[in-house]
Amino acid sequence: MKIVTGNKKGELNKTDIENLIKKFDKTVLDIGTGDGRFIYEKAVKNPKNLYIGIDPAESQLKIYSKKANRKKLQNAIFAIGSIENLPSELLSSVDELYINLPWGTLLEKMVKMNELTAQKLSSIIKKDGQMEIIFGYVPEFEPSETERLKLPDITEKENLKKILISFGKYFEIVELRELNKKDLGNLETTWAKKLKFGKDRKIHKIIFKKIINKE
Repeated sequence: MKIVTGNKKGELNKTDIENLIKKFDKTVLDIGTGDGRFIYEKAVKNPKNLYIGIDPAESQLKIYSKKANRKKLQNAIFAIGSIENLPSELLSSVDELYINLPWGTLLEKMVKMNELTAQKLSSIIKKDGQMEIIFGYVPEFEPSETERLKLPDITEKENLKKILISFGKYFEIVELRELNKKDLGNLETTWAKKLKFGKDRKIHKIIFKKIINKE
């Protein structure tokens, strides 16, 4: 697994990851972590858990990786990767998986979920693990991206229902609710902080539980 530590690149093999995971109570993965703020803030507040953020943009990862390095955090890893290229070192290792306010290709993959992508996500989660996705795009406010990716209007219940059904073979829904601006303020990502001060929009939070024996 290729990682970013401060301004430097490094690599962790499967043995490195396994040994690291053993030191902590839980392993938490954030896919599409962007600048890594979510991982950094969680790691500072919960030193007993291991937090791993994955994003294809190395330059973005450096932003909070440098802060974590200066703070000498031992429980925060910033890894180079994507939904198409999830680290094989994490197979069946993740207790909690987060996808917060996905954008671009990651958003498209979540909204147009297929069996291969669902299986990939399921494969890195432990048997009793869960996945949380927060959708925040609104065609009215992001018309160009919605049109470019041919995304359905998720503010319509029927479209949201179709998206959730597409996860069905590998995940079951534990919770589905709308978030308000106060909730966004508590979500420790840079993008969530920006949305908090923007126009009112529907934000959907879905928590899934992994379905056993469906891999």
